[in-house]
Amino acid sequence: MNRPRTLNLNWRMAVFSSVSLVAFVGLGIWQLERATEKVKLLAGYEARLQQPPLTSTALLQRQDSVDDLPLRLFGRYEPEPALLKDNVVLEGQVGFEVLQVFIDDATGQRFLIDRGFVPMAETRQIRPKIPPASLSQVSLLGRVYVSKSNDERLNGRELIDDLRIVQSTDPKMLQPVFHETLFPHLIRLDAADPFALPRHWVLTTISPDKHRGYAAQWFLMALAVLIAFSYFTLRSVPSEEAN
Repeated sequence: MNRPRTLNLNWRMAVFSSVSLVAFVGLGIWQLERATEKVKLLAGYEARLQQPPLTSTALLQRQDSVDDLPLRLFGRYEPEPALLKDNVVLEGQVGFEVLQVFIDDATGQRFLIDRGFVPMAETRQIRPKIPPASLSQVSLLGRVYVSKSNDERLNGRELIDDLRIVQSTDPKMLQPVFHETLFPHLIRLDAADPFALPRHWVLTTISPDKHRGYAAQWFLMALAVLIAFSYFTLRSVPSEEAN
């Protein structure tokens, strides 16, 4: 014999359940939107990978976004000591990213090149050993990296010390260190370049699949709230209680 069901509405539980349900569904939808954004980001990156490298002249004439565009330069590295981007970890090893200025012959433009990673020496007071780059004329292949940081509080005096250790790779932030104008965006050296160092430059820290997985978790939590609310609100009671 089926027990009759009775409505046991608790307004506190109803409010809590409603707020939780809306929040969890909203978070799930937000994660799906983030997944869509990441798909577009990765698709755009792959499309730019297929483009032929720009010359320095063509790059300087671009008026649209230059992020991730391939670039071919002909020129030479400056003999000045490299800058060291601080707080870099590669495969569990602490170190720096090596930043060197490259002068393009065709335009005379100075570019800041990120060659990659070097491990820290025994202490931070010892400058690490950096494999030298040729000071003769070379061909360089890299990719434009537009910094996502807008921390205008940083400036050259705050960033640099005697070991030339800096806290940013953004040429605009490092401009006070140099005597001439730099191209405003970093150039990340191609891994196949003979002067490239190890690197792990991540395009996005969370993949679209992870965002979808997070969305599924939020939707499941919303479903759990709905089931729990329904169970405690419309529950079966013994017949004697119903009478």
